[in-house]
Amino acid sequence: MEHKQQLELAQVLKLSPTLLQSMGILQMTTLELADYLQDLALENPVMEETPGARETAWDAFASRVPWLAGERMASGGPAVGEPGRRDREPESLAFFLVEQLDRQGLDQPLLAVCRYLVDLLDDHGRLAPEDLADLTQAGVPEALLEEGVAALQSLDPAGVGARSAGESLALQLKRQPGDHRVALAICEKGLDLLAREQYGALARRLGVPRKQVEAAAQAIRALDPNPVGAWAVQGETEYLRPDAWVAEIDGTLQVFVNQWDLPQFHLSPAYLQMAREDPGGEAADYLRQKIQQARWVLQCVRRRQETLTRCLTALVAAQEDFFRGRTSVPGPLLGRELAETLGLHPSTVSRTLGHKALQCRQGVFPLGWFFGRAVGEGLSPQGVQARIAQLVAEEDSRCPYSDQELMERLQAEGIPVARRTVAKYRQALGLPPSYRRKR
Repeated sequence: MEHKQQLELAQVLKLSPTLLQSMGILQMTTLELADYLQDLALENPVMEETPGARETAWDAFASRVPWLAGERMASGGPAVGEPGRRDREPESLAFFLVEQLDRQGLDQPLLAVCRYLVDLLDDHGRLAPEDLADLTQAGVPEALLEEGVAALQSLDPAGVGARSAGESLALQLKRQPGDHRVALAICEKGLDLLAREQYGALARRLGVPRKQVEAAAQAIRALDPNPVGAWAVQGETEYLRPDAWVAEIDGTLQVFVNQWDLPQFHLSPAYLQMAREDPGGEAADYLRQKIQQARWVLQCVRRRQETLTRCLTALVAAQEDFFRGRTSVPGPLLGRELAETLGLHPSTVSRTLGHKALQCRQGVFPLGWFFGRAVGEGLSPQGVQARIAQLVAEEDSRCPYSDQELMERLQAEGIPVARRTVAKYRQALGLPPSYRRKR
């Protein structure tokens, strides 16, 4: 086998670590970038934070925008709660139920079973049948367990301690005055048909007139499917912080990139002096590496702000009618079109605007909401959704439009959409199908 050497010329794309870092910083949200800079400053002693600059700059900006008056800066620390707010919050459901049990004078074995059942309740205040079966297998007498369940179901709120959704509704009905025999029968063996609003089939199953079924259905709908919702465990509220604001100042739409939530850093003069005084030392070599890293990161942050400002300025110009309030939804716009306007690569625009949010006087929106292909006569997907919502709002509730009928009406208006597209947009709007909108 003969070995030969051959020289070839080829173009190969290689991404250096610094370029990858620059791309990563470009696509970070403001809060992600703030965390990144804070973590980097912990391992890079050359980076020193400039205190006090962010709050002053935010106050100066917010004072120029009327609809931002009184809004606090997210980086200013946790919001101070209203005095006495915690005292007004409801106690836990377990505390509320045990407090009622203690006042009933139950004997000790029954009270112990009831307390244990309280700990088994799920987020809807219900007991799982398998948990009760486990207690029976563990040696708890079945009669005592049933007595404990009955005691728990007698507590407030009505519906607590139920073993199913139907039983929860039935417990609420039993505490209301009047004859609810048909409604109780529906809760026991007709919730599947009630959910589909098949009143005729439900009447035949129960052997009662349809009018009685409709009246019972109305009574059931007035009940609370989650009677312990006020005690539901809620996680910590997550706040969406915009990456930029668009405000009209002196008749001109202006873009303000969020720099108030970013810690402001500068290079430590002391470490810069140490690197200059000992150019050949080991410590100086370490400091020079850290100085180079800090300068590159801060330069990437500046580039990110400049690129984001350029992209958002072009976006605002393309969607000026929306930002000035002339239209309720943005017009059609593609990222490729914005990239051509700016002379940037489409991937750069995508990285810059992806996963970020913008706030204007209409509200807070993800930046992806402002992009969409044209549908029909210059409408955006958001415009088509708005038209669907309008048609549904104006329809006859006794004969609501099906997806096919909505498609035909839109096509008659020059909006070429398929039925499956109508169904997708309707679901995105949270609108139920026609048979569930019928009244």
